[in-house]
Amino acid sequence: MDVTQLSNKTIELSDITAWDKNGNKLLVSKVRARNIVEDITAKVEDILKFEYEHNKVIIPYAMTATREEIKIFQWDGEKLENVYTFPTHEVLSEYDPEFSHKKRIFEYYLETLLEGWLRDLADNWKTDNPPKSEELTQIGFVDKIADAAQ
Repeated sequence: MDVTQLSNKTIELSDITAWDKNGNKLLVSKVRARNIVEDITAKVEDILKFEYEHNKVIIPYAMTATREEIKIFQWDGEKLENVYTFPTHEVLSEYDPEFSHKKRIFEYYLETLLEGWLRDLADNWKTDNPPKSEELTQIGFVDKIADAAQ
């Protein structure tokens, strides 16, 4: 019997992915609602590096999100740069008025609210001016986003 040794490396998957108007990946993310010590920025960077090394694709944006903060990064294929950090409640209270970083929240619900925000940035389904759209327009994100999904 032949046995093939598989690598022990875990491949990270994006929790929420956003696409541009041409159907290309625009943003990958990691979302955590739990209070655990974990470097989710490194996990996002692993996703970006994997896409670049294996698929020759540069995904220009990344996001990490916790109950406390949302970080938006830009990626050029070599360097991951944090360009914005927002308090999560400033963004998500538009979609859940009772949202608070102190309130117990499950990861799936946090992902759902974030997906709604990204989709609102894409097509203004809820508001004419989604939270933080001005900041994200400055880096070219809002003009490119077409859709997002978990």
